[in-house]
Amino acid sequence: MDAFGDLLVILGDGEAGQQVTNISEPALDAMKRNWTDVGSDALRNRIREMRNLYDWKALMAAVRACPGNRYPETQDKFKLNDLFNILELHGQSGHGFHVEDGFLTPQRVNGAKNALKMLLQAMFYVDWQLCLSEKRNQLNLYYDFAAALGQRMRDQGVSLAHERYESRKFYLGDVSFASMNYDPIGLWCQYVANRDLNNNPAVPHIGSPASPLQLFHDHAHFIPGARIGKKEPRIWHPMNESSVQRLNEIGRSIRITKFLLPHGCICWRECPNCGKLSAYMGHLWKVDSHTLIPPPPLRAFVKEPIDEGAGTDNERKKWRKGAVDARECVHCGTLNYTHDTSTLMQSNLKNRPPSFIEEIQRDLRVVVQQATHVVLMGYSLPSDDVLYRAFLASHTKSDTKEDDPVRCTVVGKQSGHEDWLGPSSIDGITELHDHPVIGAARDLFGPKNVRFYGGGIPNVFLDGGAVTAHALERLLVW
Repeated sequence: MDAFGDLLVILGDGEAGQQVTNISEPALDAMKRNWTDVGSDALRNRIREMRNLYDWKALMAAVRACPGNRYPETQDKFKLNDLFNILELHGQSGHGFHVEDGFLTPQRVNGAKNALKMLLQAMFYVDWQLCLSEKRNQLNLYYDFAAALGQRMRDQGVSLAHERYESRKFYLGDVSFASMNYDPIGLWCQYVANRDLNNNPAVPHIGSPASPLQLFHDHAHFIPGARIGKKEPRIWHPMNESSVQRLNEIGRSIRITKFLLPHGCICWRECPNCGKLSAYMGHLWKVDSHTLIPPPPLRAFVKEPIDEGAGTDNERKKWRKGAVDARECVHCGTLNYTHDTSTLMQSNLKNRPPSFIEEIQRDLRVVVQQATHVVLMGYSLPSDDVLYRAFLASHTKSDTKEDDPVRCTVVGKQSGHEDWLGPSSIDGITELHDHPVIGAARDLFGPKNVRFYGGGIPNVFLDGGAVTAHALERLLVW
């Protein structure tokens, strides 16, 4: 892709920092395609600025220092987790470390972490654009899944209309989500589906006086976002349990779903000025919104012309210049960029996380403790993920669960076993009995409490190629 080519030429030529003197003509040409002010000094300053923020050379040196890359005979055994570990270890301690061609100072370690963060965001951004151009039919299935979940939530609300609306029994749904990924796509599908249900003329009205039954989300940490679809008011506040309870207490009928992102999200930015979080999910209320994920800091990644109706005046000025990743903090108005993205590296070093991540993880602990059925979809329960294994183990071994055990459904893609298999069926199939994810689940939940679906996602919630209420119930209720 041309955008990645420009990125590698701009960041990979020469050393990082203000000492750069050997900026090549290819690097200048690449920046000229991505920066409005094409004066030689302006281009060089922008290149230096990017290399200070995103130290590509330091990242490559850290990659070569990882166990799988140290020797020619082991170069095919590189693991991303090792890179997370080495950067987190030295980043948290504030020390540098030796590499084969020198020493990475603490400042360069931070630049390497920024470069890795930016690279991961670039990959998510490109994958999303490819999804929109090549996999829209599959995306529509995930929207249909979200719409079926919303309809289920709404039907339950109607059946609970006799309850006190400010009680958890009414307002809190019986299905919660925890996404270990950084991307917001699953959440976005639910946002759009719930908005469509809320705005539908057929929305049920309950209570006395009757009010429309509305569906929203709680993310465990209050993260306002930039308003979608309208320029004013700029700030868009989400729902949470406290706001829903108070609104329901004065006559509204609102239900919420827990959707937790315990590793952060590539759509979250932590303001370098006020320190508060803001969420950015584009400016189009469409499931196939091309602006959902903020782009990396090069204009070449953005194929669409600048939408003059989107963003603030300050954001558009930066976009026109070439800093297409610029976003204003919705709290104080300070511009922030890709390196301000708020995500947690999934390393083995389980030190105390940032306060907002800790708050989300504590809410996740409560969700897990209350669960009677855990569904693992695309999550492998790795042995080094000690935090979440401990969450589950402490829950399933509770004295209160002896007569009512917690059950687990594992959803995967397994050739030859593309159907539902119960505990006794798994016992009789060696390759499933020894499967890493199924084995880990059986260790945690007990062999009698684990079932498996081998047809993968999205087939697990489809019947005849379409999402149905029956398929959804089959997945959620055991």
